[in-house]
Amino acid sequence: MKINLNEILYAVSFAFDATEAEYYERIRNNGISTIGETSILRADNVRFNYKDHTNVVVTVGHSKRIAVLSILIGKEMGLDDKKLTDLAAYAILHDNALTEVIQEENQYKIYNNGIGYSDEDYNIRCATIGEKNMSLLPFRTNNRDVILLHNENADGSGPFGRHYENTPVKAQIIHLANCVDTHCDLTTVSKDNYEEICNYVKRFSGILFSVDVSLAFLKAFKYKVLNNLQVTNIDSYLRGLIRRHDDEYSHAEVDNLATLLARIVDFKSHYKCRHSIGVAQRAKIMAEYYRFTPDKVTKYYLAGALHDIGKLMVSIDILDKPDRLSDTEFEKMKSHAYYTYSILSGIKGMKDIALWASHHHEKLNGQGYPFHLTAEALSPEERLMTCCDIYQALAEERIYKEAYPHDKIIGIMRSGVEKGEIDGNIVNDLDRVFRNFTL
Repeated sequence: MKINLNEILYAVSFAFDATEAEYYERIRNNGISTIGETSILRADNVRFNYKDHTNVVVTVGHSKRIAVLSILIGKEMGLDDKKLTDLAAYAILHDNALTEVIQEENQYKIYNNGIGYSDEDYNIRCATIGEKNMSLLPFRTNNRDVILLHNENADGSGPFGRHYENTPVKAQIIHLANCVDTHCDLTTVSKDNYEEICNYVKRFSGILFSVDVSLAFLKAFKYKVLNNLQVTNIDSYLRGLIRRHDDEYSHAEVDNLATLLARIVDFKSHYKCRHSIGVAQRAKIMAEYYRFTPDKVTKYYLAGALHDIGKLMVSIDILDKPDRLSDTEFEKMKSHAYYTYSILSGIKGMKDIALWASHHHEKLNGQGYPFHLTAEALSPEERLMTCCDIYQALAEERIYKEAYPHDKIIGIMRSGVEKGEIDGNIVNDLDRVFRNFTL
């Protein structure tokens, strides 16, 4: 199956940035999230203590800016095209374990009198789990320990105590790019700001960053780059920096990519930490039941894994609220389906996946969301994804309900058929396939 791995990662990076922004904002606000309101606005231009996570600021385009800066540095240091392509992907996924570590830390707090991880513990867990996750993905070059060591400082003061000579160069590059974007202001285009950014790198050369990587950055980071890093310009600039790769991947490799992305989404909320994977698995089983082609089965599994990618844009306070959501909160919850569409629809060659994934809350009678589509506008694949999502949600334990058995699930779904919401033939097929089947 031919896909462009980096294009997929560039698209979903917007959702990754929202999650990272929410995490650091919760730290600054003592655990209170305001994502969607002020979380992605930079408060000021103060230069921060590089070891103080309470002062880290993540803004829209964060992952793409890290990818751009990493590519520029890598080019200056002579990395070839394949290494640069992998470097960009790793830059996007530098904190791929963030949602998982947040949930792990929440459990840790329960048994540690409400005390969470130290900065060092957080970095170690995030890097260790992130490195393991990356083993799921197919890459062109050797990337061992790039995620594991991407927070190491040149002088050995990082989480694992590695000096620069014992740290992969790709990890060093991502570390500098990440530090620049989170501790400097790349959203203001001015000569003064350009000088401040360069001075920041000079100040920490030999301390945070190796001299070689620092020099490469200073040579590559021209004033015009600041303009190219702005939200309106960065997409085209990033895509123009390296040659596009549409590579052939096995079905198993694409499934692994889908599984990793599903894990990132599922761990956003403890009570949904199997939902996306469960939907993807059920979607795949039903796709095989309906005799989809092998490529279409794989694409359908990917759509199931990504159907809730938009939930990374929704506050954890809403996702995990044990009480009934207010009308305002429910509208914010519903927005996740639109975000899924917005995130996926820009990926070239994946329009069908975007539709299958984002229309899982549409109803045949037009009462669904986000687009209020009716039966004639919903394909069999979209109707099937809706049913897989409903079945999986009912089969899971949630904070407000127990896991329902098969017969109760089918009974509830048949009620939806009677209301004109979902496809009765598909419900009958789900009954037949999953009656004696356990994921």
